[in-house]
Amino acid sequence: MDKKDELMNKAKNIADAGLKKADEIYRISKLKLKCVQLDNQIKAKYTELGKTVYGMVKHDSADSEKISAYVMEIEALYTKMRKVYAEIETAKKIITCPVCGTKNKFSDTYCRSCANRLVATDEDPDDYSFVPETEDE
Repeated sequence: MDKKDELMNKAKNIADAGLKKADEIYRISKLKLKCVQLDNQIKAKYTELGKTVYGMVKHDSADSEKISAYVMEIEALYTKMRKVYAEIETAKKIITCPVCGTKNKFSDTYCRSCANRLVATDEDPDDYSFVPETEDE
């Protein structure tokens, strides 16, 4: 292989690496935007909940089913947000220690802060933090 081919291969490798990094940044940005949208939806639900409670107090009435429905909607939105945060951490190759909350690299076996054994997985986590391994397993 001559110098020209070698330079072309290096340029291609650099361009590929740049595209891969740009794709990662784009994916993380989309996930962060989704978090902002979910946060706005949560705030709107809290506003609706507050107006409902205010109206009930003002008119001396009670509708616990309506309040429960708003609370359930808010909880569902928080669950979605936790899953998006987990996707962001996965994209950034971060694992959160379930004991102390410290952010660690996926490659770390033990937490940098509390030395808790971290559970490594190649799959996307279902929740924002990981469950520690127990001695019984």
